[in-house]
Amino acid sequence: MKELKNIISAIEKLKNTNEIAIATLVKVSGSTYRSPGARMLISADGNSIGSISGGCLESDVFEKAQTVIKSENPRLIKYDTTSEEDMIWGLGLGCQGIAYVLIEPLQENKLQEITFIEKCLSNRTYGAIATVIIVEGETTTQIGQRLLLGEDTIINNLTDDNLLTEVLSDTKAALQNNQCILKEYNLASVKIEVFIEVIQPPLSLIVFGAGYDVIPLVNFSKQLGWDVTVVDNRQREATKKRFEQADKILLSPPEEILENIEITERTVAVVMSHNYLDDLEMLKLLVPSNLIYLGILGPKKRTNRILKELQEEGITANANMYSPVGLDIGADNAEEIALSIVAEIQAVISHRDAGFLKNRNAPIHAKEELATDN
Repeated sequence: MKELKNIISAIEKLKNTNEIAIATLVKVSGSTYRSPGARMLISADGNSIGSISGGCLESDVFEKAQTVIKSENPRLIKYDTTSEEDMIWGLGLGCQGIAYVLIEPLQENKLQEITFIEKCLSNRTYGAIATVIIVEGETTTQIGQRLLLGEDTIINNLTDDNLLTEVLSDTKAALQNNQCILKEYNLASVKIEVFIEVIQPPLSLIVFGAGYDVIPLVNFSKQLGWDVTVVDNRQREATKKRFEQADKILLSPPEEILENIEITERTVAVVMSHNYLDDLEMLKLLVPSNLIYLGILGPKKRTNRILKELQEEGITANANMYSPVGLDIGADNAEEIALSIVAEIQAVISHRDAGFLKNRNAPIHAKEELATDN
């Protein structure tokens, strides 16, 4: 998310120039470092932002992007590193995967997409982008044509009405299921492949507490591109100076908290005020909410005591509560604890068990993250 925000910010400054291309990873198979949707901005002056691999493809993509910038025509590049001969004759990657990278000049069509994504992120709404990536046969449809679908937006530059009907239906389904998909369409004698990407709003982290151990948690979260709100129920101006990276500082008593924050399916929270009574009051409000993740700092014995008091008031904890908060990585100081908390949140929202990758038999990028329907 941080990477995408950086690209959008850079485009805002450079959009009046024609010497920019954007590379997007649109299709993968086998072992790859990134998932479809990863982007990289490339300028003719030698600068780039973002990545579409672990660093092995970027140099070649950069070179091919210069041709795209000059020709002003989009181009789909296939990188196949599944063959052993690639170590000798190819790029020498040895990644044992296939990656398709769509490189496009920053023209009106692409600017529409970037503006649409920026709107989704800033308004915290979902959106879906259907992009034509492969065309085989005689047709007016071209690589790079798109359909953009938001909660109150439909932008279409697909030239084939029959294709539009099918793509619109599939894009609505992808948006409803919150799942990126690859779709193949056979219209008469034409084969068209479309990458449908779902744009999610940034994860919203709300931290209840304003101690010094919250600082690295805020900083790590911002590095990931999350929106961060710090809530302090003591009216301390020092809080605002301490958390300059936070998107919002809320100085509020517990009873007014829910009036000043928004809880959605993309909201997580961590309670770490170090004050038993403050935590108790905040959890009275937070436990019944629909948070997908609620972390509580402190030993299990302390949390169990709070939960017992809540239960006596008819408030029962759910499975989305994590206490003690964080993964078991041997964290001791504030930075290590913040790392363990951020990692646990990432695991929860990604539906992973946070185990060692060396023990994982399935692909790192789970197949359900990008469905393929041929």
